[in-house]
Amino acid sequence: MSNKAVLPEDIIADGADHTVINGTKVRKGSVAAFIANIEILQNPNSSTEDKDNALQTMKELAPAIVTVGLHHHVTFKNKQAEAIIQQAAKSQLV
Repeated sequence: MSNKAVLPEDIIADGADHTVINGTKVRKGSVAAFIANIEILQNPNSSTEDKDNALQTMKELAPAIVTVGLHHHVTFKNKQAEAIIQQAAKSQLV
């Protein structure tokens, strides 16, 4: 990797909605969606169904989050989110 600043379009080209990194499809908005689902988990007004759906979506997004390396730089305060990311990171080592 170079030492030059990286712009979003360097990762996912303008007009594209995803890229493949190390064999994992990473969609534009994956990180933002993961964080939005943490908000659903933490919202006391979210129903059990909403929270269950958020957790499932986070599990589906986790491989992309790990692929982009976020877990090397961020520790999530939400214990469920952190556990999902750590599990995905372990799975990618296999």
